[in-house]
Amino acid sequence: MEKMLKTMLNANKFISLQTVKKFIPYIFVALFLLVSACSSTEKILRSADANLKYTQALEWYNKGSYFKAIPVFEELMGLYKGSKTTEEVYYYYCMAHFYQGNYVMSAYHFKNYTQKHPYSQYTEECLFMHAESYDKQSPKSRLDQTETYKAIETYQVFINQYPESARLNYCNNKIDELRLKLETKALKAAALYFKTENYRAAAFSYKNLLIDYPDIDGPEEIQYKIVASFFKYAEQSIITKQQGRYEEAIKYANTFASRYKDSKFLPSVINTAQESHFQAIRGAYLSALIYNLDKRDTKLRDVFDVYEVHQALIDSEKVLEQAEELKEKTQFELLRTYYLQAQNADLAERQGYYVEAVQAYSDFINIYKESKFSKEALKIFNATQKNLKKLSNG
Repeated sequence: MEKMLKTMLNANKFISLQTVKKFIPYIFVALFLLVSACSSTEKILRSADANLKYTQALEWYNKGSYFKAIPVFEELMGLYKGSKTTEEVYYYYCMAHFYQGNYVMSAYHFKNYTQKHPYSQYTEECLFMHAESYDKQSPKSRLDQTETYKAIETYQVFINQYPESARLNYCNNKIDELRLKLETKALKAAALYFKTENYRAAAFSYKNLLIDYPDIDGPEEIQYKIVASFFKYAEQSIITKQQGRYEEAIKYANTFASRYKDSKFLPSVINTAQESHFQAIRGAYLSALIYNLDKRDTKLRDVFDVYEVHQALIDSEKVLEQAEELKEKTQFELLRTYYLQAQNADLAERQGYYVEAVQAYSDFINIYKESKFSKEALKIFNATQKNLKKLSNG
């Protein structure tokens, strides 16, 4: 005993030897009761009288001695196999596991009971207790919620099978309670994604929250977070993906603005939408610049279409100025692209590209006479004219 006490003290230095010695009498009492329980259970199990076993098992069950009753009920199921009594024995066996706190075992056996004895007087209660067993295993919202989903599903099965049951309101309330736990977990997960700058995951997590939990509290703020998440996600994206993702942010910003006209988040959402319009144009422009030279002119022309769509929806003067600067750059880059294409083209195609460059210069200079690119544009135009003259002279 002294050696055992020293081992306990080494395991926990905060427990004194004197404190441990105070509990020695209680330890011996607990060991005595455990040995006595095992002894009485083994004595009953050795008996050949099935009725005696059943009577004793029920007595232990009613007194809350489930630890002693369970092995006896388990043996009785074999002894009464094929008889009507086995339904009742199995019922008590399932319930004993539940009250003993063996919820994994009780969940398995309650389900098994409903499958083996679908017309028993205990079937309704066993299906209910099947759901209760999962409910008891449902952990805090921050942990894995597999058992929570199972509990909700089983409560719903019970409601569907026994719509007139006295337990109906209880089951509905339980489902609401468990769904709130799932909702809380999903909301915390989305918030964590946003906090850790995993904006793609945040965007879709917030979206799924509104789909999975349409009655969730605070839908306005969640819609706002969707807008913010898609905008941040677009910012993080590679150039070729930015236009589409900013347009996704605009779509959710417009939805928010139409639903929550008096929201405290509305000014921020409007600013996000305005910035997204500009960034969508910029994304199309930057994306065009990284295309191969032979396709760049087509992509640059597409930028004008993107500009027309978004420019019409911009209300901010500052953003409009930025958008107009991008259009100017695009027009200049189109001129430069045609010139470079001509320089790199086969002799048979070269003249056509130079002609396109001349037209691009004309379009540019007609719109942007005072542009900061005017000198460079004129230089390209003069070189184009010179090269066209050479080609004409053969």
